[in-house]
Amino acid sequence: MATDDEANVGPEKASDSRTARKTDWEAVHAQAMEEYERDYQRERDNIDAAYDDLKFRRGLPEDQWEPEALKARKGRPAHVINELPQYIRQVTGDLRQAKPGIKVVPVDDKSDPKTAEILGGMVRYIENRSYAQHVYMSAADSQVTCGIGHWAVEIEYAGATTFNREIRISAIDDGVAVVWDADSILPTREDAKHVFVPVDMSMAKFKATYPNARSDGFEVKTGTPFYNWHGDDFIRVAAYWVKRPSKKLLALMPDGSVTDITEKAASLNDDELAQAMAEAEQAGIRIEERDSFTVYRYLMTSAEILQEDEWEGNHIPVVPIVGEEVRIGRDVYRHGIVRYAKEVQRMVNYYASAETEAIALQPKAPWIGTKKHFQDNYDLWETANVENHPFLEYTPDPQAPAGPQRVPPPVASQAIQLGAAAASQKLQSVIGIYSASLGGRSNETSGRAIRLRDAQADTGTYVYHGNFALALQRTGQIIVDLIPHVYDSTRTVRIVGDDGKVEPKTINKEVIVDGAHIVENDLTVGAYDVMTVEGPSYATMRDEAREGIAELIRALPQAAPILGDIYARMQNWPDADKIGDRLEALLPPPVKAALKKQNLDPNAPPEPPTPEEQQAAAEAELKQKAIQIEMEGKQLENEQKRVEITAKTRELQQPPGADGSVEAVRAQAELIKAQNDARMAELEIAAKEQELQQKQRLGEVELQIKLAELEMKRAGLAHSSERHATQMAQDAERHQQQQDRQAEPVQ
Repeated sequence: MATDDEANVGPEKASDSRTARKTDWEAVHAQAMEEYERDYQRERDNIDAAYDDLKFRRGLPEDQWEPEALKARKGRPAHVINELPQYIRQVTGDLRQAKPGIKVVPVDDKSDPKTAEILGGMVRYIENRSYAQHVYMSAADSQVTCGIGHWAVEIEYAGATTFNREIRISAIDDGVAVVWDADSILPTREDAKHVFVPVDMSMAKFKATYPNARSDGFEVKTGTPFYNWHGDDFIRVAAYWVKRPSKKLLALMPDGSVTDITEKAASLNDDELAQAMAEAEQAGIRIEERDSFTVYRYLMTSAEILQEDEWEGNHIPVVPIVGEEVRIGRDVYRHGIVRYAKEVQRMVNYYASAETEAIALQPKAPWIGTKKHFQDNYDLWETANVENHPFLEYTPDPQAPAGPQRVPPPVASQAIQLGAAAASQKLQSVIGIYSASLGGRSNETSGRAIRLRDAQADTGTYVYHGNFALALQRTGQIIVDLIPHVYDSTRTVRIVGDDGKVEPKTINKEVIVDGAHIVENDLTVGAYDVMTVEGPSYATMRDEAREGIAELIRALPQAAPILGDIYARMQNWPDADKIGDRLEALLPPPVKAALKKQNLDPNAPPEPPTPEEQQAAAEAELKQKAIQIEMEGKQLENEQKRVEITAKTRELQQPPGADGSVEAVRAQAELIKAQNDARMAELEIAAKEQELQQKQRLGEVELQIKLAELEMKRAGLAHSSERHATQMAQDAERHQQQQDRQAEPVQ
């Protein structure tokens, strides 16, 4: 709202501004009265039928019997065997056990998945502090019974001694009386331009709350939508929520982010605004005006406006939860499960009353005899059907020697019993829920079959589940839209995880990272959307997981030592976590090592190696260095031999004498021999280099094997290490044999 003081301080401040804004408020009031009358006329049939459904569910005789029938049965049984509440509880019970969860998701580049998780946790915390389950279920009871229910989202101070504000989900007592814009068509009514939320106050409370407001002299408009807005002992105050057109000034920043600068621009005069826009254009900032709206709340009676507030969010914070709607042209017919079950429920009541009347209220079976049988004890026989006499005397009559005979007592009517059973069956058919789903005996025995049967029953009433999920999604949208306005400063909030655990988080905190100022968990930037997560709740999934682990342990007993700690923590026993911790200590070493490795923080420094690992790594490193030094020495030796052979070859390559002397022939032979020696030396050098390279590769492989053995040993998987090392050794040996074959000199 524009100022929370206006909403929380009391009516005095509102009354101070009443004089200054009286003219505007009169126009607003006139418009509101006109809109309410138009909206109410369209919803009147649905409202009247919904109230009748609620009364029928209440179950008084005047609620479920027609006035004419009740009058005709005066002095006769008129039972009410109200079977409807069990069907209503069946639907709302499913909602209580497995309601959809609200999930927040990022939708643009400025939003952050981590911040989205925090927003989702804040929504769950707001639900928790608002006792939202009670609020939701109160509205759901009305939804299932008569087809409509409502709740609202409010802003309040966290306490009397703090300036921190909180968001609350609050109930609307009379959800049927809420009247929406007649032109809205969406089930969430998010397209509505206005809505009226009436609240009835006693006259004493109204005068104490609004001492300067009119409390008498209202014009009685019998037959109009305002006939129930005031009475001798009450007065109706309606919250009139309305969206009024407005303009927003948006700035598209060079980085692609969009900023609302409407309030900042409003604080500048025309010259300052023109200069600021010119500077922004030079800086590459695009500024445009957009059509928007502002949400206002007016508190009003049928005579005047009492208070005005500007809402901080972009949504009207009233959430409808709809039952079933049938649209016939422009008309909308809305109902719950009671509407079509009324006539069948009246049949149940009629058959029960008829059966009582046929048996219990009939006189006891009379006696039949001659006049002489009774004439001496007439007073005794006259009361024989209403009193329990120990014996009855009669006068014998020769014409009827058997004496008085009793008429057979009345028996239950088979037609009435069959009719009552048929009525109960029809009631189940109309609603779509059958005896087995209500807990009656059935042929299903396995857990899977029972769950499938329940799922089939839910299918018939799933429209209520779906509309309930829509209402929750709408609630999440309103809350996420409000959070940046309410939680706009650095503070610590509590969030609730999917598992119900509460965790504190600091939001909107400025920190320095690499010399740059950033805001950690900034809730004021980025766009986020809300979705509902269908399926079982966390508690339901936990129960199913517990059953699944139990089945696995029965089928695979050797898995018990590995899964025992998890299974224990899933129990609802006292100290289940402590039992799980003790069982975790009994886990096999390989499982402990794997868990330890999985739980390591990737940003944390690695654990120092053990002394045994340090010694092994040092030995492998020294061996590798020795091989490297030996290889370098051999390369130098080979290089020296190569130089000597080259020099000798050049010396012997002098042209021999042309005379063909013995010296010339000898020189030619020495030259050929030197060339052969040089070739053999080259082959020897190549073989030696190849041998050293192979030795170096084997050293590297050996080092890798050693390190792999150490790593596998740390993980408790030494047997795998041996197999891996053997395989690598075999591969190295095969590779060495191949190299030896290739290095053999050609003869």
